[in-house]
Order: sequence, then structure tokens, then C-alpha cells
Amino acid sequence: MGDHETSMLLAQLRSASTYPEQTAALRLLKNEIVGHTQKKELWVVAGVLEPIVRILSASNPPSKLNGNDARFGTNTARTVTEEEEAVRLQAVQALSTIASGGPPFLPPLYATGAISAILATLSPFTNSPYVVYASLRALSVIADAATVAPPGSPFDLQVLADTANLISRLCRDANHRLALSKANGVLDALATRLASFVVAEGLVIPVAEWARKGDADVLEHIPAPAPSHAKIGPILHALATIISDSRYRAFMLLTSPAILAVLPVTQFIPAPAVRAAWQSTGLSGVPSGESLSAMDYLLPPMPIQRGARRPRRKSVSVESRERKSGLVTSTHEQVHSESYGQVVESQSGEGEVPESPLIPYLIYLSRSSDDLVRLMAIAVLTPLVKADFVTKPGRETMIATLIVPTLTQLIRDHLEKQCTKDSRFVVDAATMETWEILELAPVLLARLILDHEALQQAAFDCKAIETLSKLLQEAYKPAISTQPKMWSPNPGTGMDMDESSAACRLGQAGALPLLMHRIRLRESALKAIASSLAKEDYRKAFVELDTVPYVIESLSQYPGKPLQAKERPRRQEKSEEDAPAIPKPGYGENPTPVIIGACHVVRMLSRSVSILRTALVDYEVFIPMLKFLRHPNVDVQIAATAVMANLVTDVSPMREALLDEGIMRILCEHTRSSNPSLRLNALWALKHLVYEVGPSLKKAVVEELTTGLLVRLICDDTEDKALISSRGAGDSPSFGSEVGDMDEDVDMQQSEEPKGFVFGSTTTGPPQDTGRGRSRYMEDKLARYRESELDPVRKARNDDLAIQEQGLDLIRNLITGTRNEVIGHNTPSETTEMVDFIFAELGQDRLFNILEAKLRPKYIRPFSRRNSGRRELAHESKVIYPQAKLIEIVIYVLVHIAASVPRHRQLVIAQTKMLKQLSAHFNNKEKDVRSALCQLVTNLTWQDDQDDATGCSQRAQELKKLGFLAKLEALQDDDPELDVRERAKGALWQMKRPY
Repeated sequence: MGDHETSMLLAQLRSASTYPEQTAALRLLKNEIVGHTQKKELWVVAGVLEPIVRILSASNPPSKLNGNDARFGTNTARTVTEEEEAVRLQAVQALSTIASGGPPFLPPLYATGAISAILATLSPFTNSPYVVYASLRALSVIADAATVAPPGSPFDLQVLADTANLISRLCRDANHRLALSKANGVLDALATRLASFVVAEGLVIPVAEWARKGDADVLEHIPAPAPSHAKIGPILHALATIISDSRYRAFMLLTSPAILAVLPVTQFIPAPAVRAAWQSTGLSGVPSGESLSAMDYLLPPMPIQRGARRPRRKSVSVESRERKSGLVTSTHEQVHSESYGQVVESQSGEGEVPESPLIPYLIYLSRSSDDLVRLMAIAVLTPLVKADFVTKPGRETMIATLIVPTLTQLIRDHLEKQCTKDSRFVVDAATMETWEILELAPVLLARLILDHEALQQAAFDCKAIETLSKLLQEAYKPAISTQPKMWSPNPGTGMDMDESSAACRLGQAGALPLLMHRIRLRESALKAIASSLAKEDYRKAFVELDTVPYVIESLSQYPGKPLQAKERPRRQEKSEEDAPAIPKPGYGENPTPVIIGACHVVRMLSRSVSILRTALVDYEVFIPMLKFLRHPNVDVQIAATAVMANLVTDVSPMREALLDEGIMRILCEHTRSSNPSLRLNALWALKHLVYEVGPSLKKAVVEELTTGLLVRLICDDTEDKALISSRGAGDSPSFGSEVGDMDEDVDMQQSEEPKGFVFGSTTTGPPQDTGRGRSRYMEDKLARYRESELDPVRKARNDDLAIQEQGLDLIRNLITGTRNEVIGHNTPSETTEMVDFIFAELGQDRLFNILEAKLRPKYIRPFSRRNSGRRELAHESKVIYPQAKLIEIVIYVLVHIAASVPRHRQLVIAQTKMLKQLSAHFNNKEKDVRSALCQLVTNLTWQDDQDDATGCSQRAQELKKLGFLAKLEALQDDDPELDVRERAKGALWQMKRPY
């Protein structure tokens, strides 16, 4: 199209007054610019966006019509003509075509309000499916461009996510996920779509309506089969995004009415022929049919690992109440034809939610579909596993045998297929799918195996570390950073340019897709590697793969070619270090998540003493870590401080260099941060810093911290104040003498809420329905999960408890003397000096009062029960029991005080109230607490010399009066732990021996 025709078309767009004229002009424009980035630039600079947005906005219905919202299909909404639909379709497609040019087109689209005009066409009540689909595609294209936009772009992902909530692409934080879980039933709607695929595959659990006779509305929730052309992958991806990192939202998915209707929790007894085939495998340890659901028979049999313990998440108060009440259900049995088998109702076990058949269905999908669907099925399964909803015997073996190898193989297969041509600027659909799998699979693997020893071993056996190392190395292959400017035979254009308007000014070009893909690969690979290095053998295998240089390069904002330690320049002078960093062509810029991921890998590697003293020293990792402690992003500071906790240990050769650089002062500053995670990591690092050092450095740490701050860190129970204020002012917390070993909130009065059914199990009467398809029990449980997860008071308490633990551990290390290899234990003189110093700084009585307070349960009133109208329930108490770990630390502080001179032991024995509190913990369920008590008795009854014989005898008698002797004898005879029995034996010998 020549300059004259171009000017004519632009004039036609601006002057067109009828729908046919506008449609014709928009179609010509779309055909002119499609696939030609240079033409898009010329048209945008000429000002074509404003008339397109004006035409689209004018064709949309008003948002309010007679007081009603016309976009949502009210009776007063006017009928949309075919001509209006045609104009909208062409306008949206034209905007989508322009947006496909990439980041430079985002600023003018933002300036003209294009996003608002597109959003107005999303309603299916006032737009045809073609227009809605085109609008969604346009938003998706804009989102893709925003992912590679340079920092500072006005059209970034956060703006889009707040505006459009494009789920799988833009749902980036917990606030968006929470909004989608409750707003307009988005999560339930997606679950219904997933259930429609179950129906279409013919996998609805047989006679579900028979087993659910008590719920007359179940059949209404069974959706129609999904169309044959529908794709399950996007549904799974959206669901995985919403329920990620949330037990509350995961339970919402499991209890969605459509999921319960098609996949009820029932015990399945197969037909005799099926049962015989299952038993013919002859595998030892295969679970019996009584524990299997119908979906389990679609999967291969897996043996149960005898004696293996499934990792349990930390208990909360509501779960404790449920364990005590025990949700009892009746057994109901129905017989069906042998072609399907027999269905009987299961009894829900105490203390945990029975496993939903959705779990084996997702495992089934991960084995029987194309690669992307397999990955998305695992993406939904992973948060369910982490939320502890995978409970059946043998399921851990199944995940370790089927899911972990699948993820590893997906990475391996697509890494081999990945296109490495740096000259490609347009990526086809197959390459995009490969990239998506390579970017997501390592992240899922990292989440799945994190803190799970059996799954980490499975990943190691699958050579996951080797595969992930190759992936990280692939991510550092240089790529072309910017797209070359397109050649044009004409120096200019005949169109009038109005570059003064924001709608006509192009933005900065973003990175090319291949480079952005490799940067995202770095992040995902580093996350997976960090989760895979829990054991020494795993760390050693990783170092032998020669991938450490790539991790070190990931600590740089502007990385370059990874070099071996001997090839890297040594530490430079200060003047040279302060020189501004320059981006290196082909490697891009590492964003904050990549740097944080590299910090996590370094932290895991630094747990190995041999690696800490070799590879990490050779690469001088303490230099970037010191810089990150002052990073403007607090998340980077948190990650770097976590690394410092390992770099300042007594076995680290970098400790002296860090002390010379002022690490002690920096860590003390971080303990004053308003961020609880940064305070926690700083205290953790200080705790390691003062271990095995002389009294002078320890005293300097206390002076830098100041006494007031140290006291606040170990005893400022801000969470209790917040709890009181949130429940209503009036009564102050009172403390009792009862003790326990749970760190959880427990209602003093047992719950009287009616017992309902769990998922598909029936009771003697039908469950009360809330009107939304969930039973009253499910709604109550959802509310409890929500409170446990989102309650700021509970979160504040957990943060405070963690900080107090580390603060007390810091005091414990402060009063511990350095180890004397000649005498075989800590130097007594140093211990005595530091105990006197701490008593002088904190106050002897105040320190003992703080320690005693940590051992007492706290009763807080008032605490009104939810949905209770009875006045007398307004005065219920809430008891907060001390945490076992906190009790252990308190005991060891006393142990080290008692390891000093006799006068310090006399001070401890004089704390009668505290010793009474401790005596109740001899039957604590945590063996470390029982073992610490034995050590305390041993130290208190220790005799330094003959002059201490009388005092030692008096201390032993005082302990006998408090009942310590009888409880030690019980430990010696009955404790299941050998270590505890041996320690109790030694303590008893000292108490009974003649003085």
C-alpha cells in the first residue's frame, strides 16, 4: 500500500460514521499490518490507535441501562446487531495484531485506553462467542508482551493482573489467587469444567448417585460431558495457579460440588475378575482392596513401604479439635452389577481428611495424555500433595515411582528438542510448548520434593541433578539480545506523524523471546537444584558436574560467560568494584528471582563442610552475599542473610574475612528490621557467629544489639496483644500451671458443631446444605482452613515464636564457652564469665522470669465462638501451649548455666516454680525435650570438687522433692528411645551416688 492509499485509509478510519464503513476500514488495516512489525510501527506513529479504540468503545453497550448492568444479560439490555458485532470483532483483532508486535507497542496501547475497551467486550451476554474469544486472545497477546517488557513499562504484569485476572498467565501472588477462589465462583466453575472431562471420559465413579442417596442435589451438580474439541490443559493450568501454596483453596477444589458428584469418596469393591487380576501381580505389600477407590484400579499396583512415615504438616488448632471429636460416619453398602463392581461407603478416619479420588485421577492423567496435559495434571496434584491431602497407604511410593520420573523425563526429552537458533525472532507453537514445559516442570519438581526425603531420593535416582545441571548450562548459552532494525527502501513515509502524543510514541523494545526463555530457565532450574541438595551425597554429585560456575554467575545482575574459579579475576580494589556494571550482550539481566534462586543453591551447598572449604571459598561467594545484605529488595536481603548463617559458622574459612567486612554490625542492624523473616535470619546468623568465639566478640554482639532489643526479641509476645485486641478488649491474659507440648491454639470447650459427612460418606441423616452445594461440615472446615491460613494474628504469633526460638538460642550460644580439646569440653572460665555478663546485662531475675514464662501455657479471654448466639459462650478461654522446640531451648539455656560454677547451679536450683514446670515435661512426646531434661539433671548434680559436695547433695535432694527421681527412673525403664534411656541412667547415677 502506497503513502497515498495509507493516508486515505487513516482518514477513512477517522471519519467513518456507519458500522459497514468502519468494518471495511478496520479489515483493510488488519490485512495491511498483520505479520509486518515495521508497518505496525508506522501506523501507530501515525496515530491509528485512537480511532480504533474510539470505534470499539462506541460499539460497546453502556455499562448501565435503566439502573441495571447491561453487560450481564439483564432483561433491559438491548439487542446487538450483526453490524455491531462485526465492528467489535474487527477492532479487537486489529488491536491484537498491533499488540503482537511486542513491548514497544504497550505504552501507546496503555495511553489510548485499549485495555478498558477490550475488557468491555468480554461479557458473553452482550457479545458473540467470536468477539469474546478474540478479546481473550487480545488480552493474552498483551500479557505475553508484558512478560518481556523492560522495567518501568506502564503496562506491566501487576497492572494487567489487577485489571483482567488472566488466571494462568497473570495470577502472580496470593491476593489474586484468593480473589479468584471466592469471586463469582471462579474456582468452582473451573472445577465444574474439570468434572465435565471426567464425565466425557466415562470415568464417573459407578453408582455415585446410589452411594449419595442422602443428598438429593448431587445429580444436579454432575455436568454435561465436555465437547470433543475442548482442551483440558488450560483448565488444569488455571486450577493449579489458583490453589498453589494454599491448603484452603486446595480444599475448596476437593469439595467443589461437581468434583464431589463425579468423584465421591467411596470404598470400591471390584468385581471378582478384577480383584483376581489385581491380586495376581503377586507383589508384596500391595494395598488391600479395602483401601482402594475405583480410580486406583486405573493405576498400576504399588507396594507400601513398611515402616515409612508420611510427612505431616504442622498441626493447627482446628485439626486438633477434629482429632479429639472424631468424625464418625455410618457404613452404607450397595451392590451393583459385576461389570462395574460393588460400592460401599467408607468410614472417615480420625484426624485427617479422607483422600479424594481426584488424586488418582490426576495421576492417571499424568500417565495417559500428551506432554502438556501430563504436566498440568502434575501441576494440580503438587499443591494437593503439599497440603497433605494425599493420605492413602502406598501413595507416596506411587508419586515417587510415577510422578517424579515423569517430571524428570519431561525435562530431559524437551531439553533435547529445544530449538537453539538464536536468529529466530518468531517462535512457533511447538517451540512455545517446549519452552513452557521446560520452564514449569523444574518448578513443580522443586515444590514436590521440597522437605520430602523419599521424593528427593527418587529424584536423585532418576538423575534429576544431572538433568537440571544441563538445563542450567543451557540457560547460559548466549542469545541475541535485541532484534535488528528492519531495512526500509524509503527514508520516511508520506503519512503525518504526531509523535508528541503518547498514543503515537512507541516504547522501548523488550528482550527477544529466546533470551527471556533462557532467563526464566535459570530461575526454574535453580529452584529445582536447591530442592534437590538436601543430602551430602546429592551436593557432592552436583559439584562433580562442574555446574557451580553457572550458579555463581546467577548471583550477578549482569551475568556473562560462566568461568572456572581459576579463570575468574580475584577480588578487586574498592575503586574498581564501585564501577557501574555493564550488561553483557547475549546474557541479558538476571532478575531478582534468579538471584534469590542462586542464593538458595549456595545456602544448600554451604551445608557441606568440604564444599564450604573448597568450591565456595574458591569462588569467594561471601563478596556478592555482603553486597546483597544491602540490596534494595528485602527478599534478596532475606536470602543472603540465610546464606550468611552458614558462612559465619566456626567451620567456615570465610568467617574472619566477613568479620573484617563488618558482618556483625550488618546482622545486628537486620535484627531491627520490620520484616520478621529478615529478623529471623539475622538472629540465626548471629547465633552461629557467636559460637566457638571468645568472650570479647560475644560481648561486642550484645552491646551492638543493645539489652533492650535482645529482651524484646526473646519475650515481646506481640501476638498475644494482637489476639486480645482482635477478640475485644477487657480481660488480660491469665497464666495457669497446666503444660503441654503443642504449639497450637485449642478451644477450651469441645466443639458442639453437628457432625456431617466427609466428601461422599453419608451419616444417619442428610447433611445440612448451605445453598452452595457444600455441606455444613465442609463449609465449617473451609472456614477453619481459611482462618488458619489468612488470620494475621496467627501469622504474627508464628513469626514471634520463630524469632523467640532463635533469640534464646543466641543466648544459649553466648554463654557457651569455646571447646577445649585438651579437657574435652567447653572452657569453664569462659562460660562463667559470659553467664555473669548476661546476668549483669539482662538482669538475673528478669532472665529467669522470661525463661519461666516460656514454659507456661497462656489462657486468653475473651474468645467468642463463631456463629454462637449464647451469651455464656462469650467467656470461653483460648489456651496457647508452649512449643516443644521452645521448651527444649529453654532447658538448654539452663543446662549451660548449670555447666558453670556451683553458685550458678545454686541459682538454677533455686528456681522452684520453673523446675516444677519442667518436671511435667518428662513425658513430653518429643524425645529431644526428654533428653535435655536428663542433661539438666546431670549438670545440676555435677560436683566440681570436694568443697562442692554439700551443695551438690542439697541440689540432688531438692530435685528428689520435686519428683525428678521417680520420673528419671520411669524414663530409664520405659522410654522408647535408647539415647534418652542412657541419659536418664547417667542422671540417676549422679542423683543416687553418695556425696
